[in-house]
Order: sequence, then structure tokens, then C-alpha cells
Amino acid sequence: MVGLKAKPFDDVRKVFTVLDADNSGFIEEEELKYVLKGFAKDGRDLTDKETQKFLKAADKDGDGKIGVDEFAALVKE
Repeated sequence: MVGLKAKPFDDVRKVFTVLDADNSGFIEEEELKYVLKGFAKDGRDLTDKETQKFLKAADKDGDGKIGVDEFAALVKE
């Protein structure tokens, strides 16, 4: 994600906390959809299929959500 690649883990964790709107400790599909909207070229809502594809790529343990460690790995790619 833009601007986070070189940031220390504590900064990445702070961003994760902001994105985790329901404070569940995970970024779920609806939260991810909202986040990704800001990265779409035209600011459009992503389709469910697009969001699920991104979620699947980031969700390394297959639990259907993105934990802080998965998020940190994602932004470092």
C-alpha cells in the first residue's frame, strides 16, 4: 500500500487499527471494500468478486479476514 512499505511495524499497526473499524482485530471483507475504494483509479466501489480476490491474496491463513501480521506482510510486498 502506498507509503507504508518502508514504515516500521508500529506505524503499520496504527494504520491497521484505523482500518479495523469494528475493533475486531481483523480487517473483514466490508472494511476491506471501503479501504480499497480509496485506491481504485476512479474511486468506484469494487465488486464483491474484486474485493474477495484481494482478500484471498492477503489472507494467508485462510480464515476469511486479514490479521495485523497478514496486513504487515501485504504492505511490504
